[in-house]
Amino acid sequence: MKRFLIGLLSLVSIAVLAWWLLHKRPLNADVQVRELTVDGSVRTYRIVVPYNLVSPAPVLFAFHGIGDSTDSMAQYSQLDRLAAGNGFILVYPAALNSMWSTINIDPADLDANPDVRFFDDLYAQLASEHSIASDRIYLAGMPNGGSFVHILATARPKMIAAFVAHSGLRPRELGDCDHSIPMVLLAGANDSVAPIMNFNADRYRSAGCTVDYIEIPRLAHEWSARHNRVIWRFLSAHDRDSTEEAEP
Repeated sequence: MKRFLIGLLSLVSIAVLAWWLLHKRPLNADVQVRELTVDGSVRTYRIVVPYNLVSPAPVLFAFHGIGDSTDSMAQYSQLDRLAAGNGFILVYPAALNSMWSTINIDPADLDANPDVRFFDDLYAQLASEHSIASDRIYLAGMPNGGSFVHILATARPKMIAAFVAHSGLRPRELGDCDHSIPMVLLAGANDSVAPIMNFNADRYRSAGCTVDYIEIPRLAHEWSARHNRVIWRFLSAHDRDSTEEAEP
């Protein structure tokens, strides 16, 4: 029994050390927090530029949830290492008052949405500084951010190649999804939004939209970092040329 306990403790120690090395090793990327003035308001964003950046570079915009920040999303999502390992630019825009404009939206005038305009100016800023792949612009959000990516994909369908909404519902005002933009909906099985997201996925398929729904066992209302590779595998498989060819 003593030898068994010693062996078990050794295995636990090795596992802890491996976890520490995995999460504490230097990130192979440059990380900056920057500012951009949009409509007279100073907006901030966190940008991760890998040292092994692909050229032209795909870009993933990651939108945080209510009460979160760019730093907190980076911590719980662990997307920084995904970007560094795959050579794409990762941008975490920051919402005003930590909440994206998803309430009482006017689907006929999404250009008036201040966060859509923030995205436009932020995209222009990135394009002026980096060689970006304009046909490989991706979105991800959690969960108010997940609702906002639905809005953004609807407002800018010719710019977005694919998107992921994690625990975020599509605003009712938008109606059915855009047929040309593939999406993945993720939710924890223990999250109250899971049944609604599953229902919405079925409705989107009936409307002819390309959608995958992933329900994660034993997960509540939180980001599933272990699905990051699945997320990137899905996103990186799409570009605007391929999605436009798939349009009916």
